[in-house]
Amino acid sequence: MSAHDWGSLADSSSAREILDSALGVVAGAADFADVRLIEAEEMRSYVSLGGDPDERIEQNIGIGVRVLVDGQWGFAARPLASTADAAVAARDAHASAVALAGRGKPVSLPPREPSSGSYATSVGEDPFSVPTARRYELLADWLAAASAPAEVAAVQAGINAKRQHRHYADTEGSRQHQHFVETGAMVLVTARGHGDVQRRSYPNSFHGNTAAAGWEYLSSLSMAEQAARVGEEAVMLLTAPVAAPGRADVVIGPQQVSLQIHESSGHALELDRILGDEANYAGTSFIRPSDIGSLRYGSDAVTITSDPTVPGTRGSFAFDDEGTPARAFNLIDRGIVRNTLSNRDSAARSGQTLTGAARSDGWGYLPVCFATHVFLQPGQGSLDDLLQRMGDGYYIDDNRSWSIDNQRLNFQFGTEVAYEVKGGRRGRLLKNFSYGGITPQFWGSVEAVAGPSEFRSYGYPCGKGEPKQWGFLSHGASPMLVRDLRIGVA
Repeated sequence: MSAHDWGSLADSSSAREILDSALGVVAGAADFADVRLIEAEEMRSYVSLGGDPDERIEQNIGIGVRVLVDGQWGFAARPLASTADAAVAARDAHASAVALAGRGKPVSLPPREPSSGSYATSVGEDPFSVPTARRYELLADWLAAASAPAEVAAVQAGINAKRQHRHYADTEGSRQHQHFVETGAMVLVTARGHGDVQRRSYPNSFHGNTAAAGWEYLSSLSMAEQAARVGEEAVMLLTAPVAAPGRADVVIGPQQVSLQIHESSGHALELDRILGDEANYAGTSFIRPSDIGSLRYGSDAVTITSDPTVPGTRGSFAFDDEGTPARAFNLIDRGIVRNTLSNRDSAARSGQTLTGAARSDGWGYLPVCFATHVFLQPGQGSLDDLLQRMGDGYYIDDNRSWSIDNQRLNFQFGTEVAYEVKGGRRGRLLKNFSYGGITPQFWGSVEAVAGPSEFRSYGYPCGKGEPKQWGFLSHGASPMLVRDLRIGVA
């Protein structure tokens, strides 16, 4: 078994032997144990204006074993060079749990029926089968399109793909195999001139966009056409005016809403933050356990869901990394907090519903409570209908900057583009637009959300924990109308 031979864990029967050998080591000696056996390969190809091509391919395969003894977790992980590594990891994890017995708060897990099954991303064309020359031909086309205007100073274009086999087994009897494939692309343009520097990006300002899909996803993005558009817009922004600071009605586009959801909804509703267990990177949360079921978080127009099963979106899964089957929940129902993003331990300790949000970066990490797909549910009508309803104000989209406090409460966001809106029609392009607010007041000022035809989903990486882990997820929304927003704050 070698980390350089992709597909070593494609066979569920051979993977099951490894999983069972690890569980056999701790059988009868632990209250609970689970094993994750993961093979992953990631490819990132980048080109930049005037620079050399940069391609990185990373592979890894390994096993992580978690053992619960007398209320204390032990964890051990190893690269998988031979099947013997499974037993070594299990013994190490058990020894750690025994050594920690009697220390810290005891962990209890809620009862759960065993779940077994398989899941695979629907893929039209395997991105790893695409020849290198074909990738770089596309990247060169995007680079040329974006850099056509003379005032474009820098361009970066990239293609990324990742595939994983993730096997899971536990002492409750669950046996699962999931095969994930992700494909994405990005272009980032910087223009310089007239004493200013401006940037535009596509299809997402935060590392591009990545979907749970194959190579066919790139065809849906019209990258060359859109690269030319954002190149021209970056130059136009150099001489664009700035909106006067104050208060205004604003329609916020789906990409910017997606990051607003991530920072002020997804993180705020992670139960480990609510309980104070987790404060690294993004802090804790202004939401208290006693708020769940009664706190008014937003207006009646705001219903926010968690649904990891949505096909085609980055981070979709059928089982989380504790083996809990994925399903949809209302996190915010017509403005009221109803559920959190929870794992087994946090749900049992707080009495909250288990929502299957335990995720890990790979075999070398303990699962932690990560946001899953968190979506603002659409309302009715088109973007034009929403602009007509607003009348005078601004339309903004594509995140440029963000800042939020460690309670997920006070925030400031900047956007790459803004448009003045008069009488429901978009007018002048504006630059350096920013807005700020306090989370419940902001979501409480949402008057309307556009309909399903305007809904867009964006895949994100998210960092959490010490040592840091990356989680992958999606946030989606239709444009929404926010009344009386504070603008020009940064």
